[in-house]
Amino acid sequence: MNFEPTEEQAMYRETVARFLADRYSVGQRQRFLEQCRGYAPANWAALADLGVLALPIPRELGGLGGTAAEIAAVQAELGYRLAVEPFSENIAIAAVALGQFDDPNRARALAAEMQAGSKTVAIALSEGTKRFEAAAIASRATIDGGNVLLSGSKQVVSYPEADFLLVSALLSQEGIENGLILLLVPTESEGVSTRPYRLIDGTMAADILFENTPLPSEAMVVRGAAARRAIDSIYDSGARAVVAESLGILRRMFELTKDYTNVRVQFGRTLAANQVVRHRLAEMLMHYELAQSVVAGLGIVPAGTRHAAKLISAAKVTIAKAFDIIGKQSIQLHGGIGLTDEYELSHHYKRGLTLQQMYGNNREHALRLARLSSSTG
Repeated sequence: MNFEPTEEQAMYRETVARFLADRYSVGQRQRFLEQCRGYAPANWAALADLGVLALPIPRELGGLGGTAAEIAAVQAELGYRLAVEPFSENIAIAAVALGQFDDPNRARALAAEMQAGSKTVAIALSEGTKRFEAAAIASRATIDGGNVLLSGSKQVVSYPEADFLLVSALLSQEGIENGLILLLVPTESEGVSTRPYRLIDGTMAADILFENTPLPSEAMVVRGAAARRAIDSIYDSGARAVVAESLGILRRMFELTKDYTNVRVQFGRTLAANQVVRHRLAEMLMHYELAQSVVAGLGIVPAGTRHAAKLISAAKVTIAKAFDIIGKQSIQLHGGIGLTDEYELSHHYKRGLTLQQMYGNNREHALRLARLSSSTG
């Protein structure tokens, strides 16, 4: 497979690479994480000025309408640089739901605010188990006159200090076909309580409780079959983002390990002079190139098809295996330094561990792939 980027892909990747190279080190990353939103607002505004935030927004909503491959190139570079800006969480993933909104004008207005960097949307779908089953949604919404009352909870919501939460729920007294809805909930709404915490990679997340949260009727942005399509698109877009960002992490972990073994001297020669170490590096490179091929493959497959869903789950499984091998070999070949907070590798490893659990872990996607492969229709 040809891994050479197109002119547009190279342009986006180089733009983001130059931007991050001027701003990021392990110490700077830690300072960004400690800010109230979990990233620096100045960096977010600069990405908006560069047009990066407009890339995932569809053209019909006023964005740049970037291809899957172009968006993946940006996500891989963010992973490579260990960036903490929620490009995927608040822009790329949320953008796929905008096209399903019942009110196109509402979608267009929100898209304009998102790409300008003035508003962010956090995805609040997960309730802990059975993430691919709409029937497992326990959050409930009740229509009361002209308002909607929302009750329930969502777990592990990334970057919860967003302006809006995109929340899935079921309308009371309705079945799955007509009762499934997505709500756009302002985070400052009455009855919304948040339990924030840090994930192992230092990024912010929270469990969010809705206690009879009153919302205007226009908060219900999509329902029924369109809501199911939007949720499926969000999960698949999230998995695409995870594998693309993971690819950047794998590349950097391999580079760090190769460079270290070429300069670390033991018993009068470098580690890389040992044949067993060269074999390990070759194995790591093989798994990286396999991961690179599956990410490239996702970039040429139209989203929303059964075939695309199978490839996304296959990519998630492949990336998980590559990360397991490259991550463990990197840590082992570095020795104790590889696990220290002062050294860059440990932060890549922790970020990779976090990503493997997002939008379906290895086991969930393996089961999904088996189910999609064995069923018809």
